Amino acid sequence: MMVHRIFVHAFVFLSVQGVFFASAPANDFTSIKNSIVDPQALTFADGPAARFGGTVNGRSHQQQPIVSHRGYQYVAYIDAKRQVCLARRKLPGTDWSVIRFEDHRFGSNDSHNTAVIGICEKDGTIHLAFDHHASPLNYRVSKQAVANQPGSFEWDANLFGPIQSALGSIETSDKVTYPRFFSSRDGDLMLYYRAVTSGNGDGMIERYDGDAHEWVPGMGKFIARDVGIYERNGQTSLYRCPYMNSLSFSNQRLHATWVWRDRFERTDPRNQHDLCYAYSDDIGKTWHNSNGYLIGVTGTNPIHLDSPGLVVFPIAPESRVANQNTHYAFNDGSVHVVVRQRQAGQFEHRYHHYWRGVNGHWHVEVLPFSGQRPKLVGDKDGVLVLAYTDEVNEGYQLFLARGIPNASRSKWQWERLAIPDQTTFGEPLVDVARWESERILSVYVQVAPTKIIRTTETGPIDGVPSPLHVIDFHLKPIIRTKTPESSL
Repeated sequence: MMVHRIFVHAFVFLSVQGVFFASAPANDFTSIKNSIVDPQALTFADGPAARFGGTVNGRSHQQQPIVSHRGYQYVAYIDAKRQVCLARRKLPGTDWSVIRFEDHRFGSNDSHNTAVIGICEKDGTIHLAFDHHASPLNYRVSKQAVANQPGSFEWDANLFGPIQSALGSIETSDKVTYPRFFSSRDGDLMLYYRAVTSGNGDGMIERYDGDAHEWVPGMGKFIARDVGIYERNGQTSLYRCPYMNSLSFSNQRLHATWVWRDRFERTDPRNQHDLCYAYSDDIGKTWHNSNGYLIGVTGTNPIHLDSPGLVVFPIAPESRVANQNTHYAFNDGSVHVVVRQRQAGQFEHRYHHYWRGVNGHWHVEVLPFSGQRPKLVGDKDGVLVLAYTDEVNEGYQLFLARGIPNASRSKWQWERLAIPDQTTFGEPLVDVARWESERILSVYVQVAPTKIIRTTETGPIDGVPSPLHVIDFHLKPIIRTKTPESSL
């Protein structure tokens, strides 16, 4: 465990398959500001009802609970009273105003049931989805212009309509999991979710038209669960589901990356395999593989297991690849994916950095460190920044690492950035919009509770509440020095 302390306070290099890792000096930031959104956010007692983690605030599948728009930052979360909350602050301030919705109470200790937020740039509506795990949709939307004219509205629950189980005229599956909002480059808003269940679920995508102020028909299923047969070690699977790393736009192109989880006798993360990639140049209507061939049409002919060229890197189930990791797409068409999996021939997990170059070719490098499921952003120079947590002294701590490319962007030199110690009780999430506009990395993270309550009760029991933070890391630009290619 002491290895983390050594890297934070010393300048040490390791090499793994040509990739170097170095701890960074403490002057990588012009400032680090830590604000508390809510001192009492929900945690779960450790017991039979707790599933897959101790909190719903900070899970890798949340895309996303934190977003900036027109000088304000917004955060969605669940508080200690099990209320869905939406906080905002005027940037760069640290004082948060919170709406606590009293018409819905979070009823489980299931860390799948997160809250996410989306903002439509065109009409300024704020969209919330919350509390799902193979269950009906919980969705609400604000009045128009609330996000576009934030100073013109009193920040309270009256800005929002009632909870809905449909997207206007669009009926969703009665089994919704992992809803994700993301903005399109034309100012509309997109929603992804998984329909049905784990190991047997479709990938669904919908679009909100900011000019018409409504969800538009004609979208729906774009990844099919039940087309194709997967065989492994004498077992046969007829069903599977995609576990998304991310969906994101760069320029007008929408990129999607995921791994499959197949179902044999039951769903199991040990059945996860293969890195898949597809893109759309028409806002999610049609889909192409990395070589540019049409492989899917949303709603009528979805992508499936046997779609040609879908797998860009084979990953065997024995690699124990994690689900729902991270990707970041650049405007030049390159895409970078970081996943947690076993290194070939070894038991230990390492982060694997897969990337699609501007020529469409895919590459991989194994990083000399790992942790829990990470989040990734990048800048115009191809520099990558990774936010993640790792175990330290029987708890978890926040870390940032940076990858600096060589001139040909064929390798990255990775360095851990020196940051103040910060315990965590989930996985860190980042405000991509603020990063891209200001080069400030706002990290959403809940602090570990002061005590873990353990129970044998089968029903949901609250843990000790703990603070939810947003930490702003203002990174300095990289000052490049000439580095021989051989040293990278």
